[in-house]
Amino acid sequence: MEGQSRSSHKYLLLQVWCGLLTVAMVVMAAFLTSVKPKSAEVSTPATLTFTFRSSLSYIQLIKSLDKSSWEVSPGCHSCFLSLRNDSIHCMKSSLYFIYAQVTFANLPSKTQTRSVILKRNPRAGKRMKKLVEGTFPNTSEVSVWVAKIVKLNEGDSISLDLTDEVLNDNTFWGAYQLH
Repeated sequence: MEGQSRSSHKYLLLQVWCGLLTVAMVVMAAFLTSVKPKSAEVSTPATLTFTFRSSLSYIQLIKSLDKSSWEVSPGCHSCFLSLRNDSIHCMKSSLYFIYAQVTFANLPSKTQTRSVILKRNPRAGKRMKKLVEGTFPNTSEVSVWVAKIVKLNEGDSISLDLTDEVLNDNTFWGAYQLH
């Protein structure tokens, strides 16, 4: 009987410990969601101080109705990211979260594999750099999600290469400024 009592005390101690950890996680999550980024202050000649919060840039692209190019989904109007020549162009050096959700159509294909490649395009002094790639066998309709956090410099651009036909309703990609 004493062995069973010891076991139940250990179990009770484990439950209390897990409860404390859960409470700590909830408190940390509440604290982190309540923390606001530091504001930037701008002084005017009249010594008035205005406080504003700069918003982070983002862009999301969807296939156009004619399926020949990408178009900007409604979103950020004064962003440092823009669409040019089916590429996202960066106008401010920062850290960005780049992502793509692609659903390939269930159609006969000429290739053995289907791939999704996010890449940084070449420019003066920089070569093309493959950021992330997802490759899958050509067997059925498949959805692919790829993403990566990258440092982009002013003037950099990124593009998405697809090797097969996609379903427009389930295919999109974009970038979100993290810092």
